[in-house]
Amino acid sequence: MISVEKKALEFIEKNLYIFLIGFAFVLGLYLRFSMRYMISGDCEEYYLTWYQDIKNLGGIKAIGTQIGDYSILYQLCLALLTYLPIIPLYAMKAFSVFFDLLLAVLVAYLVGKNTSYEKKGAAAAFAFVWISPVVAMNSAMWTQCDSIYTFFAILSVYFLYKEKHVKSMVFLGLAFAFKLQTIFIVPFFLFIYFYKKRFSILYFLIAPLTMWITTIPGIIGGHKLLDGFTIFFVQKAEYYLMEMNYPGFWMFTSYETFVEKYDYFDWLYTAGIILTVIVLAAWMVYTIKEKAEMNAKNFIGLCLLLTYTMVFFCPVMHERYGYIYEIVAIIYLFYNRKSAIPCALLQIMSITTYAWYLMFIPRNLTLMAILNLGVYIWYAILYIRGIREEKNEEVSSLCKE
Repeated sequence: MISVEKKALEFIEKNLYIFLIGFAFVLGLYLRFSMRYMISGDCEEYYLTWYQDIKNLGGIKAIGTQIGDYSILYQLCLALLTYLPIIPLYAMKAFSVFFDLLLAVLVAYLVGKNTSYEKKGAAAAFAFVWISPVVAMNSAMWTQCDSIYTFFAILSVYFLYKEKHVKSMVFLGLAFAFKLQTIFIVPFFLFIYFYKKRFSILYFLIAPLTMWITTIPGIIGGHKLLDGFTIFFVQKAEYYLMEMNYPGFWMFTSYETFVEKYDYFDWLYTAGIILTVIVLAAWMVYTIKEKAEMNAKNFIGLCLLLTYTMVFFCPVMHERYGYIYEIVAIIYLFYNRKSAIPCALLQIMSITTYAWYLMFIPRNLTLMAILNLGVYIWYAILYIRGIREEKNEEVSSLCKE
């Protein structure tokens, strides 16, 4: 072996994890590049139309007119994209892909900084998120923007754990400014507020204030003061289905049923919300009763469980709504290696539902709902066992003393 070759191999070995991240980055980038021509139904019917309408109205000048049913901040981002000399489809996809990368880097940082895995954990976490078919399909194939709100939501959870509550609420507000689905993590925030008692409930006002600040360009352009909030009510009123291709609890009671009587749907919808609140309350009461320590493992585990509960039991859930807890599940994997199989199953279920919508590949949603229930129970058992093991260790250490 020649000297230069030996030094090169030694350099690679010394910086192995950096090279692994680089290799994963290239693979993920190629995966997304291969999807660049694909146009989803949503993209063709909505996003490209919105983009063209915004451009026709003068780009940034269109910010005072509500185009589509997404947030004012997202519309502002689309308006800025119209000034780029890029094909509209590529511009919108690149915007979401950029946040895919930010999300992967954020998860890598959190795992590397806050677990015992350090560099190898950071490299693996980056790869898991960046190469995840769900993450890639969401942005590069579907042209969705779930990585954007999830990035800010995960940041808000991180700062909540660090007890930097102002920053946490600011990022929570930014997440809401992009998508209402941020609401799935709100019960977790409320529980931490009640359980740890480290900040005032008034801090929660920072989130809607931050969200409102992001609408100021739209207000200046002609929007009403509260348009940034009322648009979300329009989104809710668009659908009268108890499930929307998500294999959740309501698949056991209704299979893609269109409820023609809206009063009946409203009753069933209310029942679904009440059931969700009951299950959330049960987990919170259990955690309080067991006096669980909110260390990093239990903190992430409870965040995953409560967010999962919101999506699994709430009505009118799209397949993409599992995105946020699937990312949290990847983080949790580095705190509990026993969660590897359910974490993989979450990815498989989402890939299957995505493939049905994007590529018309058949799926059995009822069977998947049974599998999803099994995964939910699996995570519940891991959480309960984790708390009990910690309590047993405490008792054991006291006995030794």
